[in-house]
Amino acid sequence: MGKNAGPYSIGSESWPGASRIIEECGELLQVLGKLIGSGGSTAHWDGTDLGERLADEISDTRAALDYFISANNLPADVIDERTARKRAQYEKWHEANQ
Repeated sequence: MGKNAGPYSIGSESWPGASRIIEECGELLQVLGKLIGSGGSTAHWDGTDLGERLADEISDTRAALDYFISANNLPADVIDERTARKRAQYEKWHEANQ
């Protein structure tokens, strides 16, 4: 393990970046919970814009996932292929429900 890296953190020898994914997903879930709680309004009582916060947390989560894939030598091509299939499925569901 790296000098200052805890287990599963960036720099760890065991699944580096796993803890970062968990942290970033938690922050994303918090913002989504606030959006649901506000009935979809992006104006938060603390004066922040939940739409901006959502974009930030999605970006942070995506970066954590990308890092994890690379740092752990996971098959990016296989992951990208499945991602594309899932995305297409979600698009079909959305179209069917409009």
